[in-house]
Amino acid sequence: MSLAWALEPGQEGAQQFPIEITADGENRYEGGVAYAEGNVVVRHGLDVIYADSVSYDRSKRELMAKGNVRIFAQSKIYRGEFLTYNLDSQQVSSSEFRLVQDRIYAYGAKVETPSSKEILVNQGVMAFENRENPSYSLKANTIEIYPDDRVVFRNVAVYIGTVPVFWFPYVAAPLDKQNDSFNLSAGSSSRLGAYVIAGYTVALDPRWTVTPYAAYYSRRSVGGGVNVEFDPRPGDRGQFRSFYIADDSPDIGFPSTNRPVIPEEKRYRFDYKHKYQLSPEFNTTADLNIWSDRNVTEDFFRDEFRRDQQPDNYVDMLYYDPNFTASVLARAQVNNLFETVERKPEFKLEFKRQSFFNTFLSYEGESSVVNFKRDFDRDDRLSGPDYGAVRYDSFHQLSYPRQYLGWLSLTPRAGMRGTIYTENNNPLGDDPGGDEGRLAFNAGLEASFKVSKTWSDIKNPGLGIDGIRHVFQPFADYSYMPDTNLDPLEFRGFDERIPSTKLQPTYFSSFNSIDSIDRQNTLRPGVRNKIQTKRDGRNWDLVDWALYTQANFAPSREMGVLSNDTLSHVYNEVAFKPLPWLTANHYSALGFDNDEFTEINNDVTWQVHRALDFTLGHYYLDDVNYPSPFANQAFVLNDSHVLSFGSFWRLNESWKFSQNVYFEADTGTLSEHRYAIYRDVGAWSTALSTSFRDNINGSDEFAVYLSLTLKAFPEANITVNN
Repeated sequence: MSLAWALEPGQEGAQQFPIEITADGENRYEGGVAYAEGNVVVRHGLDVIYADSVSYDRSKRELMAKGNVRIFAQSKIYRGEFLTYNLDSQQVSSSEFRLVQDRIYAYGAKVETPSSKEILVNQGVMAFENRENPSYSLKANTIEIYPDDRVVFRNVAVYIGTVPVFWFPYVAAPLDKQNDSFNLSAGSSSRLGAYVIAGYTVALDPRWTVTPYAAYYSRRSVGGGVNVEFDPRPGDRGQFRSFYIADDSPDIGFPSTNRPVIPEEKRYRFDYKHKYQLSPEFNTTADLNIWSDRNVTEDFFRDEFRRDQQPDNYVDMLYYDPNFTASVLARAQVNNLFETVERKPEFKLEFKRQSFFNTFLSYEGESSVVNFKRDFDRDDRLSGPDYGAVRYDSFHQLSYPRQYLGWLSLTPRAGMRGTIYTENNNPLGDDPGGDEGRLAFNAGLEASFKVSKTWSDIKNPGLGIDGIRHVFQPFADYSYMPDTNLDPLEFRGFDERIPSTKLQPTYFSSFNSIDSIDRQNTLRPGVRNKIQTKRDGRNWDLVDWALYTQANFAPSREMGVLSNDTLSHVYNEVAFKPLPWLTANHYSALGFDNDEFTEINNDVTWQVHRALDFTLGHYYLDDVNYPSPFANQAFVLNDSHVLSFGSFWRLNESWKFSQNVYFEADTGTLSEHRYAIYRDVGAWSTALSTSFRDNINGSDEFAVYLSLTLKAFPEANITVNN
């Protein structure tokens, strides 16, 4: 039998949905209350309630359900033996209930929903897998659930299986942010010994999270710290991290080329970073680091060490305008462990290329004032005393971009750069000298044109080919700068060029190492070929190939790799992307003579099918010699010939495997190889990994570690470095 009522349209709070109650057993209607027995089903819009018996008060629009009660209210599911439910507000009151919402599974002695945005649980348990004995759970006196925002636990114990591992008086876990709630890693390393790292992330509010953690290393000692993340406004981000340990074995890895000094026993690392958008025009960034010794991250935070082996310490502020940018930068040597070029401060004004007073000419420029000081590290005994100077620099350039004959693009340019140093810091004498100035002129011409042909009838849906277009673009860039009045080898600068096998830029505006600017007379010709097709209405580059060389008519002492030959190398850059699951890249610098260096890099990524990926790499470097900027010496880089192989295999939903192998062909050794096995175990995914590194100048390193990922919150990936 079925009973159904519809709200009157004028009733306050009414929803325009009828209420339908069906039941297999007895049902009646008395005094505005409907009663139903036996497999009762209540439907109201998208809400469905199942129970053994139901009473419905029409005036209060409130249901009372008993016996195997289940409420499906959009994304929320409630279970219990006795529930009261308001159809308008969706408020629930229950005893002995169970709740499923999104990624959360909870049960407890009593539940209440004061509003649709709040759920209160007394004597509750929360887990992230719907099973009778969850592998990971939190038990609390009270649980406050704010959907799409956060969960607040009071007087909470953390259980792994049936074993309590932590207790906290208060814990808040955000639901709308990618933050870990529980952190645990364990493993073994030849550098650290067996280790365990554990921590817990507490959300003070939706913008602040704090993660205290502790670590035990069998070969070191007990350490730990506190990490803080804060997002003051959308798009802004700040971070503070700390670590301290009284190291029992700081001499592990000593001596070696990168460990000339044994660290002190008290070891620490503190860092602070932020990136704030103060207004649409102003933004500021900061990166501040304090280290106890130069090897602290190498020992305890290997991922950080791979990314950055020398910490920076700076704060800057940038003002942006479509035509120019103005910036202030301050950099200091906070750690005297590393050589640092201090800028205290630097003021810079940069004008982007723009019309010069609405004429046919284009203007770009840059002016700066920097208070420099080069501070050598405390263990450096060869570079001499620290030195400094104030540098005033101003660069201005005019260009005339124009197209001729409807196809030929020519851009002649001419500019000048003036630089003044308050001290010349002559490396050949003890006297630093007085003011020194340098005036440099530059001129150049950039030329290019494009030729293309299209074959619209070439189609292959299986390969994603919808027509073919070939774009052929020859280009050339000539740059000339006469000898300056101040040779860069006659003074010790502050931002010299870092040796590189890559060609240096020819534009002054792109050349950051101002102190290295020297005479130049070069021609860089080349050609770019593109093979394109149409995919999803857009151009897709199947092949992008650039072939070029550089003629050095007056080889610079600082810019580029020195060579006695006018033509030293031919360069190739190729990107091959025939399909989304197959890509290949090639870069090579091949010398014309046998005494020139050779560099070849190749990599291929191939997804054989959705369950199997392969990556192959080949990196070759030979005969690299750079002249020293201060003496008749040369920097010699070790030759290298590395072959790499990686794979990731998804055997099934429960098992996955990965491996990465790096083979150094010059020495015939496996320089590094890593293997990992991934296993799905209920609420968690686990990974058991091993790695071996052949440190040529130090002891070999072997590590085994275990990582855990909570599947309900996959962003909470628990890694070795916490």
